[in-house]
Amino acid sequence: MGMLTDGAAVVLLPPDREEDVRRRTKKKRAARIAAAVTVPIVILTVFFAVMLNVRALGVGEGSTDGAYGTVLADIDGITRANPRIIDIAMLGAHDANSFSVGADSPIDHKTGGDLLKAVYPVSSGFQYRMSVTQTVSPYALLMQGARMLHMKYTYYDGMWYATHSLLGRPFREDVLDVLRYLAQHPGEVVILFLQCTYFGETQSLDTFHDWLADVRLDGKNIYDYVNYGEVNVYGSEFDDGVRIEQLTYNDVTRSGASAGVVLMDRREYPAVIEGDAEESAYSAYFFDIDSNSSQEWHNRMGSGVLVGEIDRYALELNASGLYRWKLRVNQTQAAVSGESFGDVMRSIGAWSLLKFAEKHNAALLENDNFDAWLKAMPVFQVDFANSSYGDFNRRVNEKIRARNEYIVSVLSEEGSTYEDLYR
Repeated sequence: MGMLTDGAAVVLLPPDREEDVRRRTKKKRAARIAAAVTVPIVILTVFFAVMLNVRALGVGEGSTDGAYGTVLADIDGITRANPRIIDIAMLGAHDANSFSVGADSPIDHKTGGDLLKAVYPVSSGFQYRMSVTQTVSPYALLMQGARMLHMKYTYYDGMWYATHSLLGRPFREDVLDVLRYLAQHPGEVVILFLQCTYFGETQSLDTFHDWLADVRLDGKNIYDYVNYGEVNVYGSEFDDGVRIEQLTYNDVTRSGASAGVVLMDRREYPAVIEGDAEESAYSAYFFDIDSNSSQEWHNRMGSGVLVGEIDRYALELNASGLYRWKLRVNQTQAAVSGESFGDVMRSIGAWSLLKFAEKHNAALLENDNFDAWLKAMPVFQVDFANSSYGDFNRRVNEKIRARNEYIVSVLSEEGSTYEDLYR
């Protein structure tokens, strides 16, 4: 006969009853162990199945009314005021051609691509959701008021493609989008930030610049909209060519008679020199991004964190007086980040870059420092540039228009200079 202790009392059990108690105790212990093992497995299974593999972006298409095909040409007195390009306020679209990135597309050959390929089977949805930053084509973005397009491209199996980790459509189609817009909108300015992620062994910036000359719409290529001549590529005082701070609205648009494009790409990084080719004559029309612009990729996730970084950078730019000679870009967009545990959790919780940008973009417009940011950094670059959440696209275009009308009014005054815009 066994004993069962209950406080100070000792209860004696018959053998059959004692065995029953032991059996039930073992079952409870086994159930607790099974639960301790099963619950984490279920949680991880849901995490990998849903968080890492579901491909739904969680947003709609945004504004597509084409209401902002003209944002500069119809400002009264703009040719008389003739503002510098680096002073004009613009809506910028980050990874402006990523709308075409496919969930089942190959992964770019760029540096780091092998790691992404290795984890792709268990993270395909997450990688896709963090690769798409715009919902519509470059042409549609231009029609929604974007005037600076940041576009990535890569060389893959003998062709140039749009890319943002995953491949998009042939890059030729993005260039044709820009050409179509330029042909239809005299007096408008488009700045192109063209960034290659991979050249392979046979290509280089020079071969890419030559290739661009062969992409034509109605007989015109992108260089037919370059109205300013050869440039001072690195902004050096020892080199000839047009400096970016010298470019004005009239230079780029032929005093409003034509649409104009400002070409910029990145010259000094390893991928640029992998290819070996003869120098292209067209390379003289591209400003080096890093030498001629100031911008900081904050590489963080979380609206509060990003606003703090934007405030800090605006103060730095104001203190350094870079408005005198550089294009300044406000990189507001988020990125998947491992900077802190909070960044990691916010990256997971963001669901997609587009979903995060919906509320983040609207919050930026509400920030008390927005006007100061636009003054310090005239190019306001965002993900989901045509977002309709909080009426973002309409409201940001109105704010940018107001800044440009102010610029024109100041410069129209006798004896005024661009310095008066920053007093």
